[in-house]
Amino acid sequence: MESGWDADQLRVIEEDMDIRLIVEAGPGTGKTAVACARLAYLIGEEDLEPSNTWMISFTRTAVAEIRARLHSYVGDAAFAIRIATVDSHAWSIHSGHDSNAKLTRSYEENIDRVIELLQTDPDVAEELSQIEHVVIDEAQDLVGRRADLVEALVNQLPQTCGITVFADEAQAIYGFSDDSVARGKNIPFKAVLPLLGRLRAQNTLAFITLSLKEIYRTSSPGLRKIFSELRQDVLDTTRHREGLHCATVERISELADKSGLKWMDMEVGDFTSADLLLFRTRAEVLMASQFCKLPHRLRLSGYGVTLPAWLAICFWDFFEPLLAERWFFDLWASRIEGKATPQYGPAEAWQHLMRIAGRKDGSIDMLNLRRRLSQTRPPVELTLPEYGLYGPIVGTIHASKGREASSVVLLLPNGAEFDSIEEEAEEVRVLFVGATRARTSLTVAECAAFRASTLSSGRCHRSTRAGQSVMVEIGREGDLTARGLVGRSELSAEDALAAQSFLTQVADVVTSYKLAADPDLDWRYRIQTASETFCIGALSRNLTYDLWDILAHRKQKQSHRPPLRVNHVRGQGCATVVLGPDDTDLGALHQPWASSGFVLMPRIVAFPPFYFSGRS
Repeated sequence: MESGWDADQLRVIEEDMDIRLIVEAGPGTGKTAVACARLAYLIGEEDLEPSNTWMISFTRTAVAEIRARLHSYVGDAAFAIRIATVDSHAWSIHSGHDSNAKLTRSYEENIDRVIELLQTDPDVAEELSQIEHVVIDEAQDLVGRRADLVEALVNQLPQTCGITVFADEAQAIYGFSDDSVARGKNIPFKAVLPLLGRLRAQNTLAFITLSLKEIYRTSSPGLRKIFSELRQDVLDTTRHREGLHCATVERISELADKSGLKWMDMEVGDFTSADLLLFRTRAEVLMASQFCKLPHRLRLSGYGVTLPAWLAICFWDFFEPLLAERWFFDLWASRIEGKATPQYGPAEAWQHLMRIAGRKDGSIDMLNLRRRLSQTRPPVELTLPEYGLYGPIVGTIHASKGREASSVVLLLPNGAEFDSIEEEAEEVRVLFVGATRARTSLTVAECAAFRASTLSSGRCHRSTRAGQSVMVEIGREGDLTARGLVGRSELSAEDALAAQSFLTQVADVVTSYKLAADPDLDWRYRIQTASETFCIGALSRNLTYDLWDILAHRKQKQSHRPPLRVNHVRGQGCATVVLGPDDTDLGALHQPWASSGFVLMPRIVAFPPFYFSGRS
């Protein structure tokens, strides 16, 4: 093993392969590095077979980070380890052992079926009998049905299978989500028993507990106190009484590098790409983004997986079944260099393509590439971690869980109210997670508390103070589709070509658009350039349906209608949509996209005002 590990880390890394550990690891204690080093030790020193190893994480972002780090420890053996989110592991079991598996069922129904397979299917039992070690990351966040699933998995693993569980109960913030804030009182707090408590309660599982104590993320005295002293206060349930949230805000402000600032005196454009701006709610992030005209990135749920624009720019008219390296470099030189250059060059881009769909002869199988990239969860090698253009990251605390930045600005809304001590304690853990994302400096500022609502689709909306308009979120997954961009029913072949050409020019710049409802498209909104020169596509019916839902909530469905025009819709560059070779939507597209399967999509993220007018 490499040197530099402290005694606590080394004990976790070198524990026996069949031992079952719960590792309490606060932020900044090197948890991810230790998890990777433990697997490297077991593979190198204990003859652990990589293909018989599972790693279960909470988010795709964590999966990507772990896979990248593991490769630096164990080389190509990292690709044999099954590293995936809880949901991905569940779908693998479901689809692999149930010929009737469908994603159209509800989430609960799918999980119920996987649990049933774990407990009763002999083929699943045979597969589980081969597993030698499982690593579970962020166990404190596994609650509800996900906890049920992992608990069932653990109970079905052979006694000889080792398990290493990493957790920090001070960061358990998924009792409710970033959209269900206590002060909004929209969603009641519901106590749930997380996975960690279940594992500890079962003596037959024989878990032992170890701790990582030394903090390595920061050398800042104030931050170190937040990471250690404040964490202990958060974990101490005897301190959980009314006023805990206010006291925690004061403590974080006292230990921060800067505090007492107000968001109204700041804006996103004041910050650099090294900065992470953390808001408590989705509406606050959308408001900050809506009024920023400079490039920035968003860290929010609901925007799907983002593939870089260079894929569509290179391959929108590529029909050949195989792609040679020289051919790709020529495409890159003529279409990407100096026009829409990502944060890496053609050599790294080619390596990503080879890893996903490379052949033994050194070429890329384009049909296989399309199949892989069109999946709901495409390979992490090519997905972008944030939604937008390179610049400051603006996000919710929940969406930034497990991530860090050199400089963090924690924006806290004033006037928080709570219905219970449990609710207040949950919010305190959220504050702790936000404050511990910083490596070098933490700034605490106050922002306005925006009351917003969320539709069943997940779309956020809020009435303006005057009540004359409603700000509505645009850009969610499903708002834009390949058919809406180059479909034969939406645009002519000439207009589709012009639109895609325009998007190529603005692939890495902030662009403003307008929306215009079209009666010939069943009142779907066409996306027009700011000058209204031409249309670049049409939004799906998802937005239109949600606008009628908003009117229903306002009890205006019979008296008002959605607006015909909407201004101030901003796009953060472009991304790529990929359709697999068997996708039924291909037949509805113009050529060449119907054959290539690569379409350029404006990366719209907006929160513009919608003025609902009365029916005449």
